Amino acid sequence: MKCVKINGVSHLVEKSLLAKPMPRERSCWQIRPHRNHLKKQKIAILNRGWKAAKALVFPVHCASCRQPCHGAADGLLICATCEISLLRHRTSSCPRCGLFFQAASRGDKSSLLPANCPGCNQRKLWFDVTLALGPYRGELREAVLRSKRSTEEALTLSLGALIGRRLGPLLETQGIDLIANTPTHWKRRWQRGVQSTELLLTGIVSQVKLPVASRLLGSQRFTKKQGTLTSAERFRNVSNAFRVRNRRQVQGKHVLVVDDVMTSGATLNE
Repeated sequence: MKCVKINGVSHLVEKSLLAKPMPRERSCWQIRPHRNHLKKQKIAILNRGWKAAKALVFPVHCASCRQPCHGAADGLLICATCEISLLRHRTSSCPRCGLFFQAASRGDKSSLLPANCPGCNQRKLWFDVTLALGPYRGELREAVLRSKRSTEEALTLSLGALIGRRLGPLLETQGIDLIANTPTHWKRRWQRGVQSTELLLTGIVSQVKLPVASRLLGSQRFTKKQGTLTSAERFRNVSNAFRVRNRRQVQGKHVLVVDDVMTSGATLNE
């Protein structure tokens, strides 16, 4: 401490400075987290109360059976009963082409390999892996047919969310860089009033965080409905029907393509 000696005043100044207590620093950091925690608790309580009141006044209904359900918390508007019925035909499938095996023995795992799969041996496939929610029959078939209507957007989104929730762990192990949907020609979109594959994609990414490229693929020409054709006719029907809008975007990338129905694999192969 610098002292100025003027008639002994320096002694008094030094003494008064030493005697004066130093101000203590306020430890506000101990209070702020506590207040924030209380604020978050209040917000969480209000949110739960609002959701409960909304469910009481505006009950959530299953997009499949139209009955009240409680699946809106995770974005899945399908009740537990309908979820079971949609997946009840699900069996083991080929990891390459997605063909579901009906009478594969549990002990014979070699029958599940792509080398022994009749679907993979019939044609050359240009894709690596196929993941499907279930075989195209029963309640799942009816739900897919309904999803092609413009009035069933909630069901289509819920089916996509169900795919994301059921197949999410498998999708995360595939090293996917982009996710896109199969394109629909503008005439068919105008006829149906909806593009179901894009809604399926939206439902999937609501459960699994993946980079979306919904405008990656485009339809170059109008094609016949695949469901009315034979296997050979399907491949000819979609030949050169699609294009990649930005080829640089897919170079060296693993792309997941979303479609509602896969029968012969002609669309995905193209």
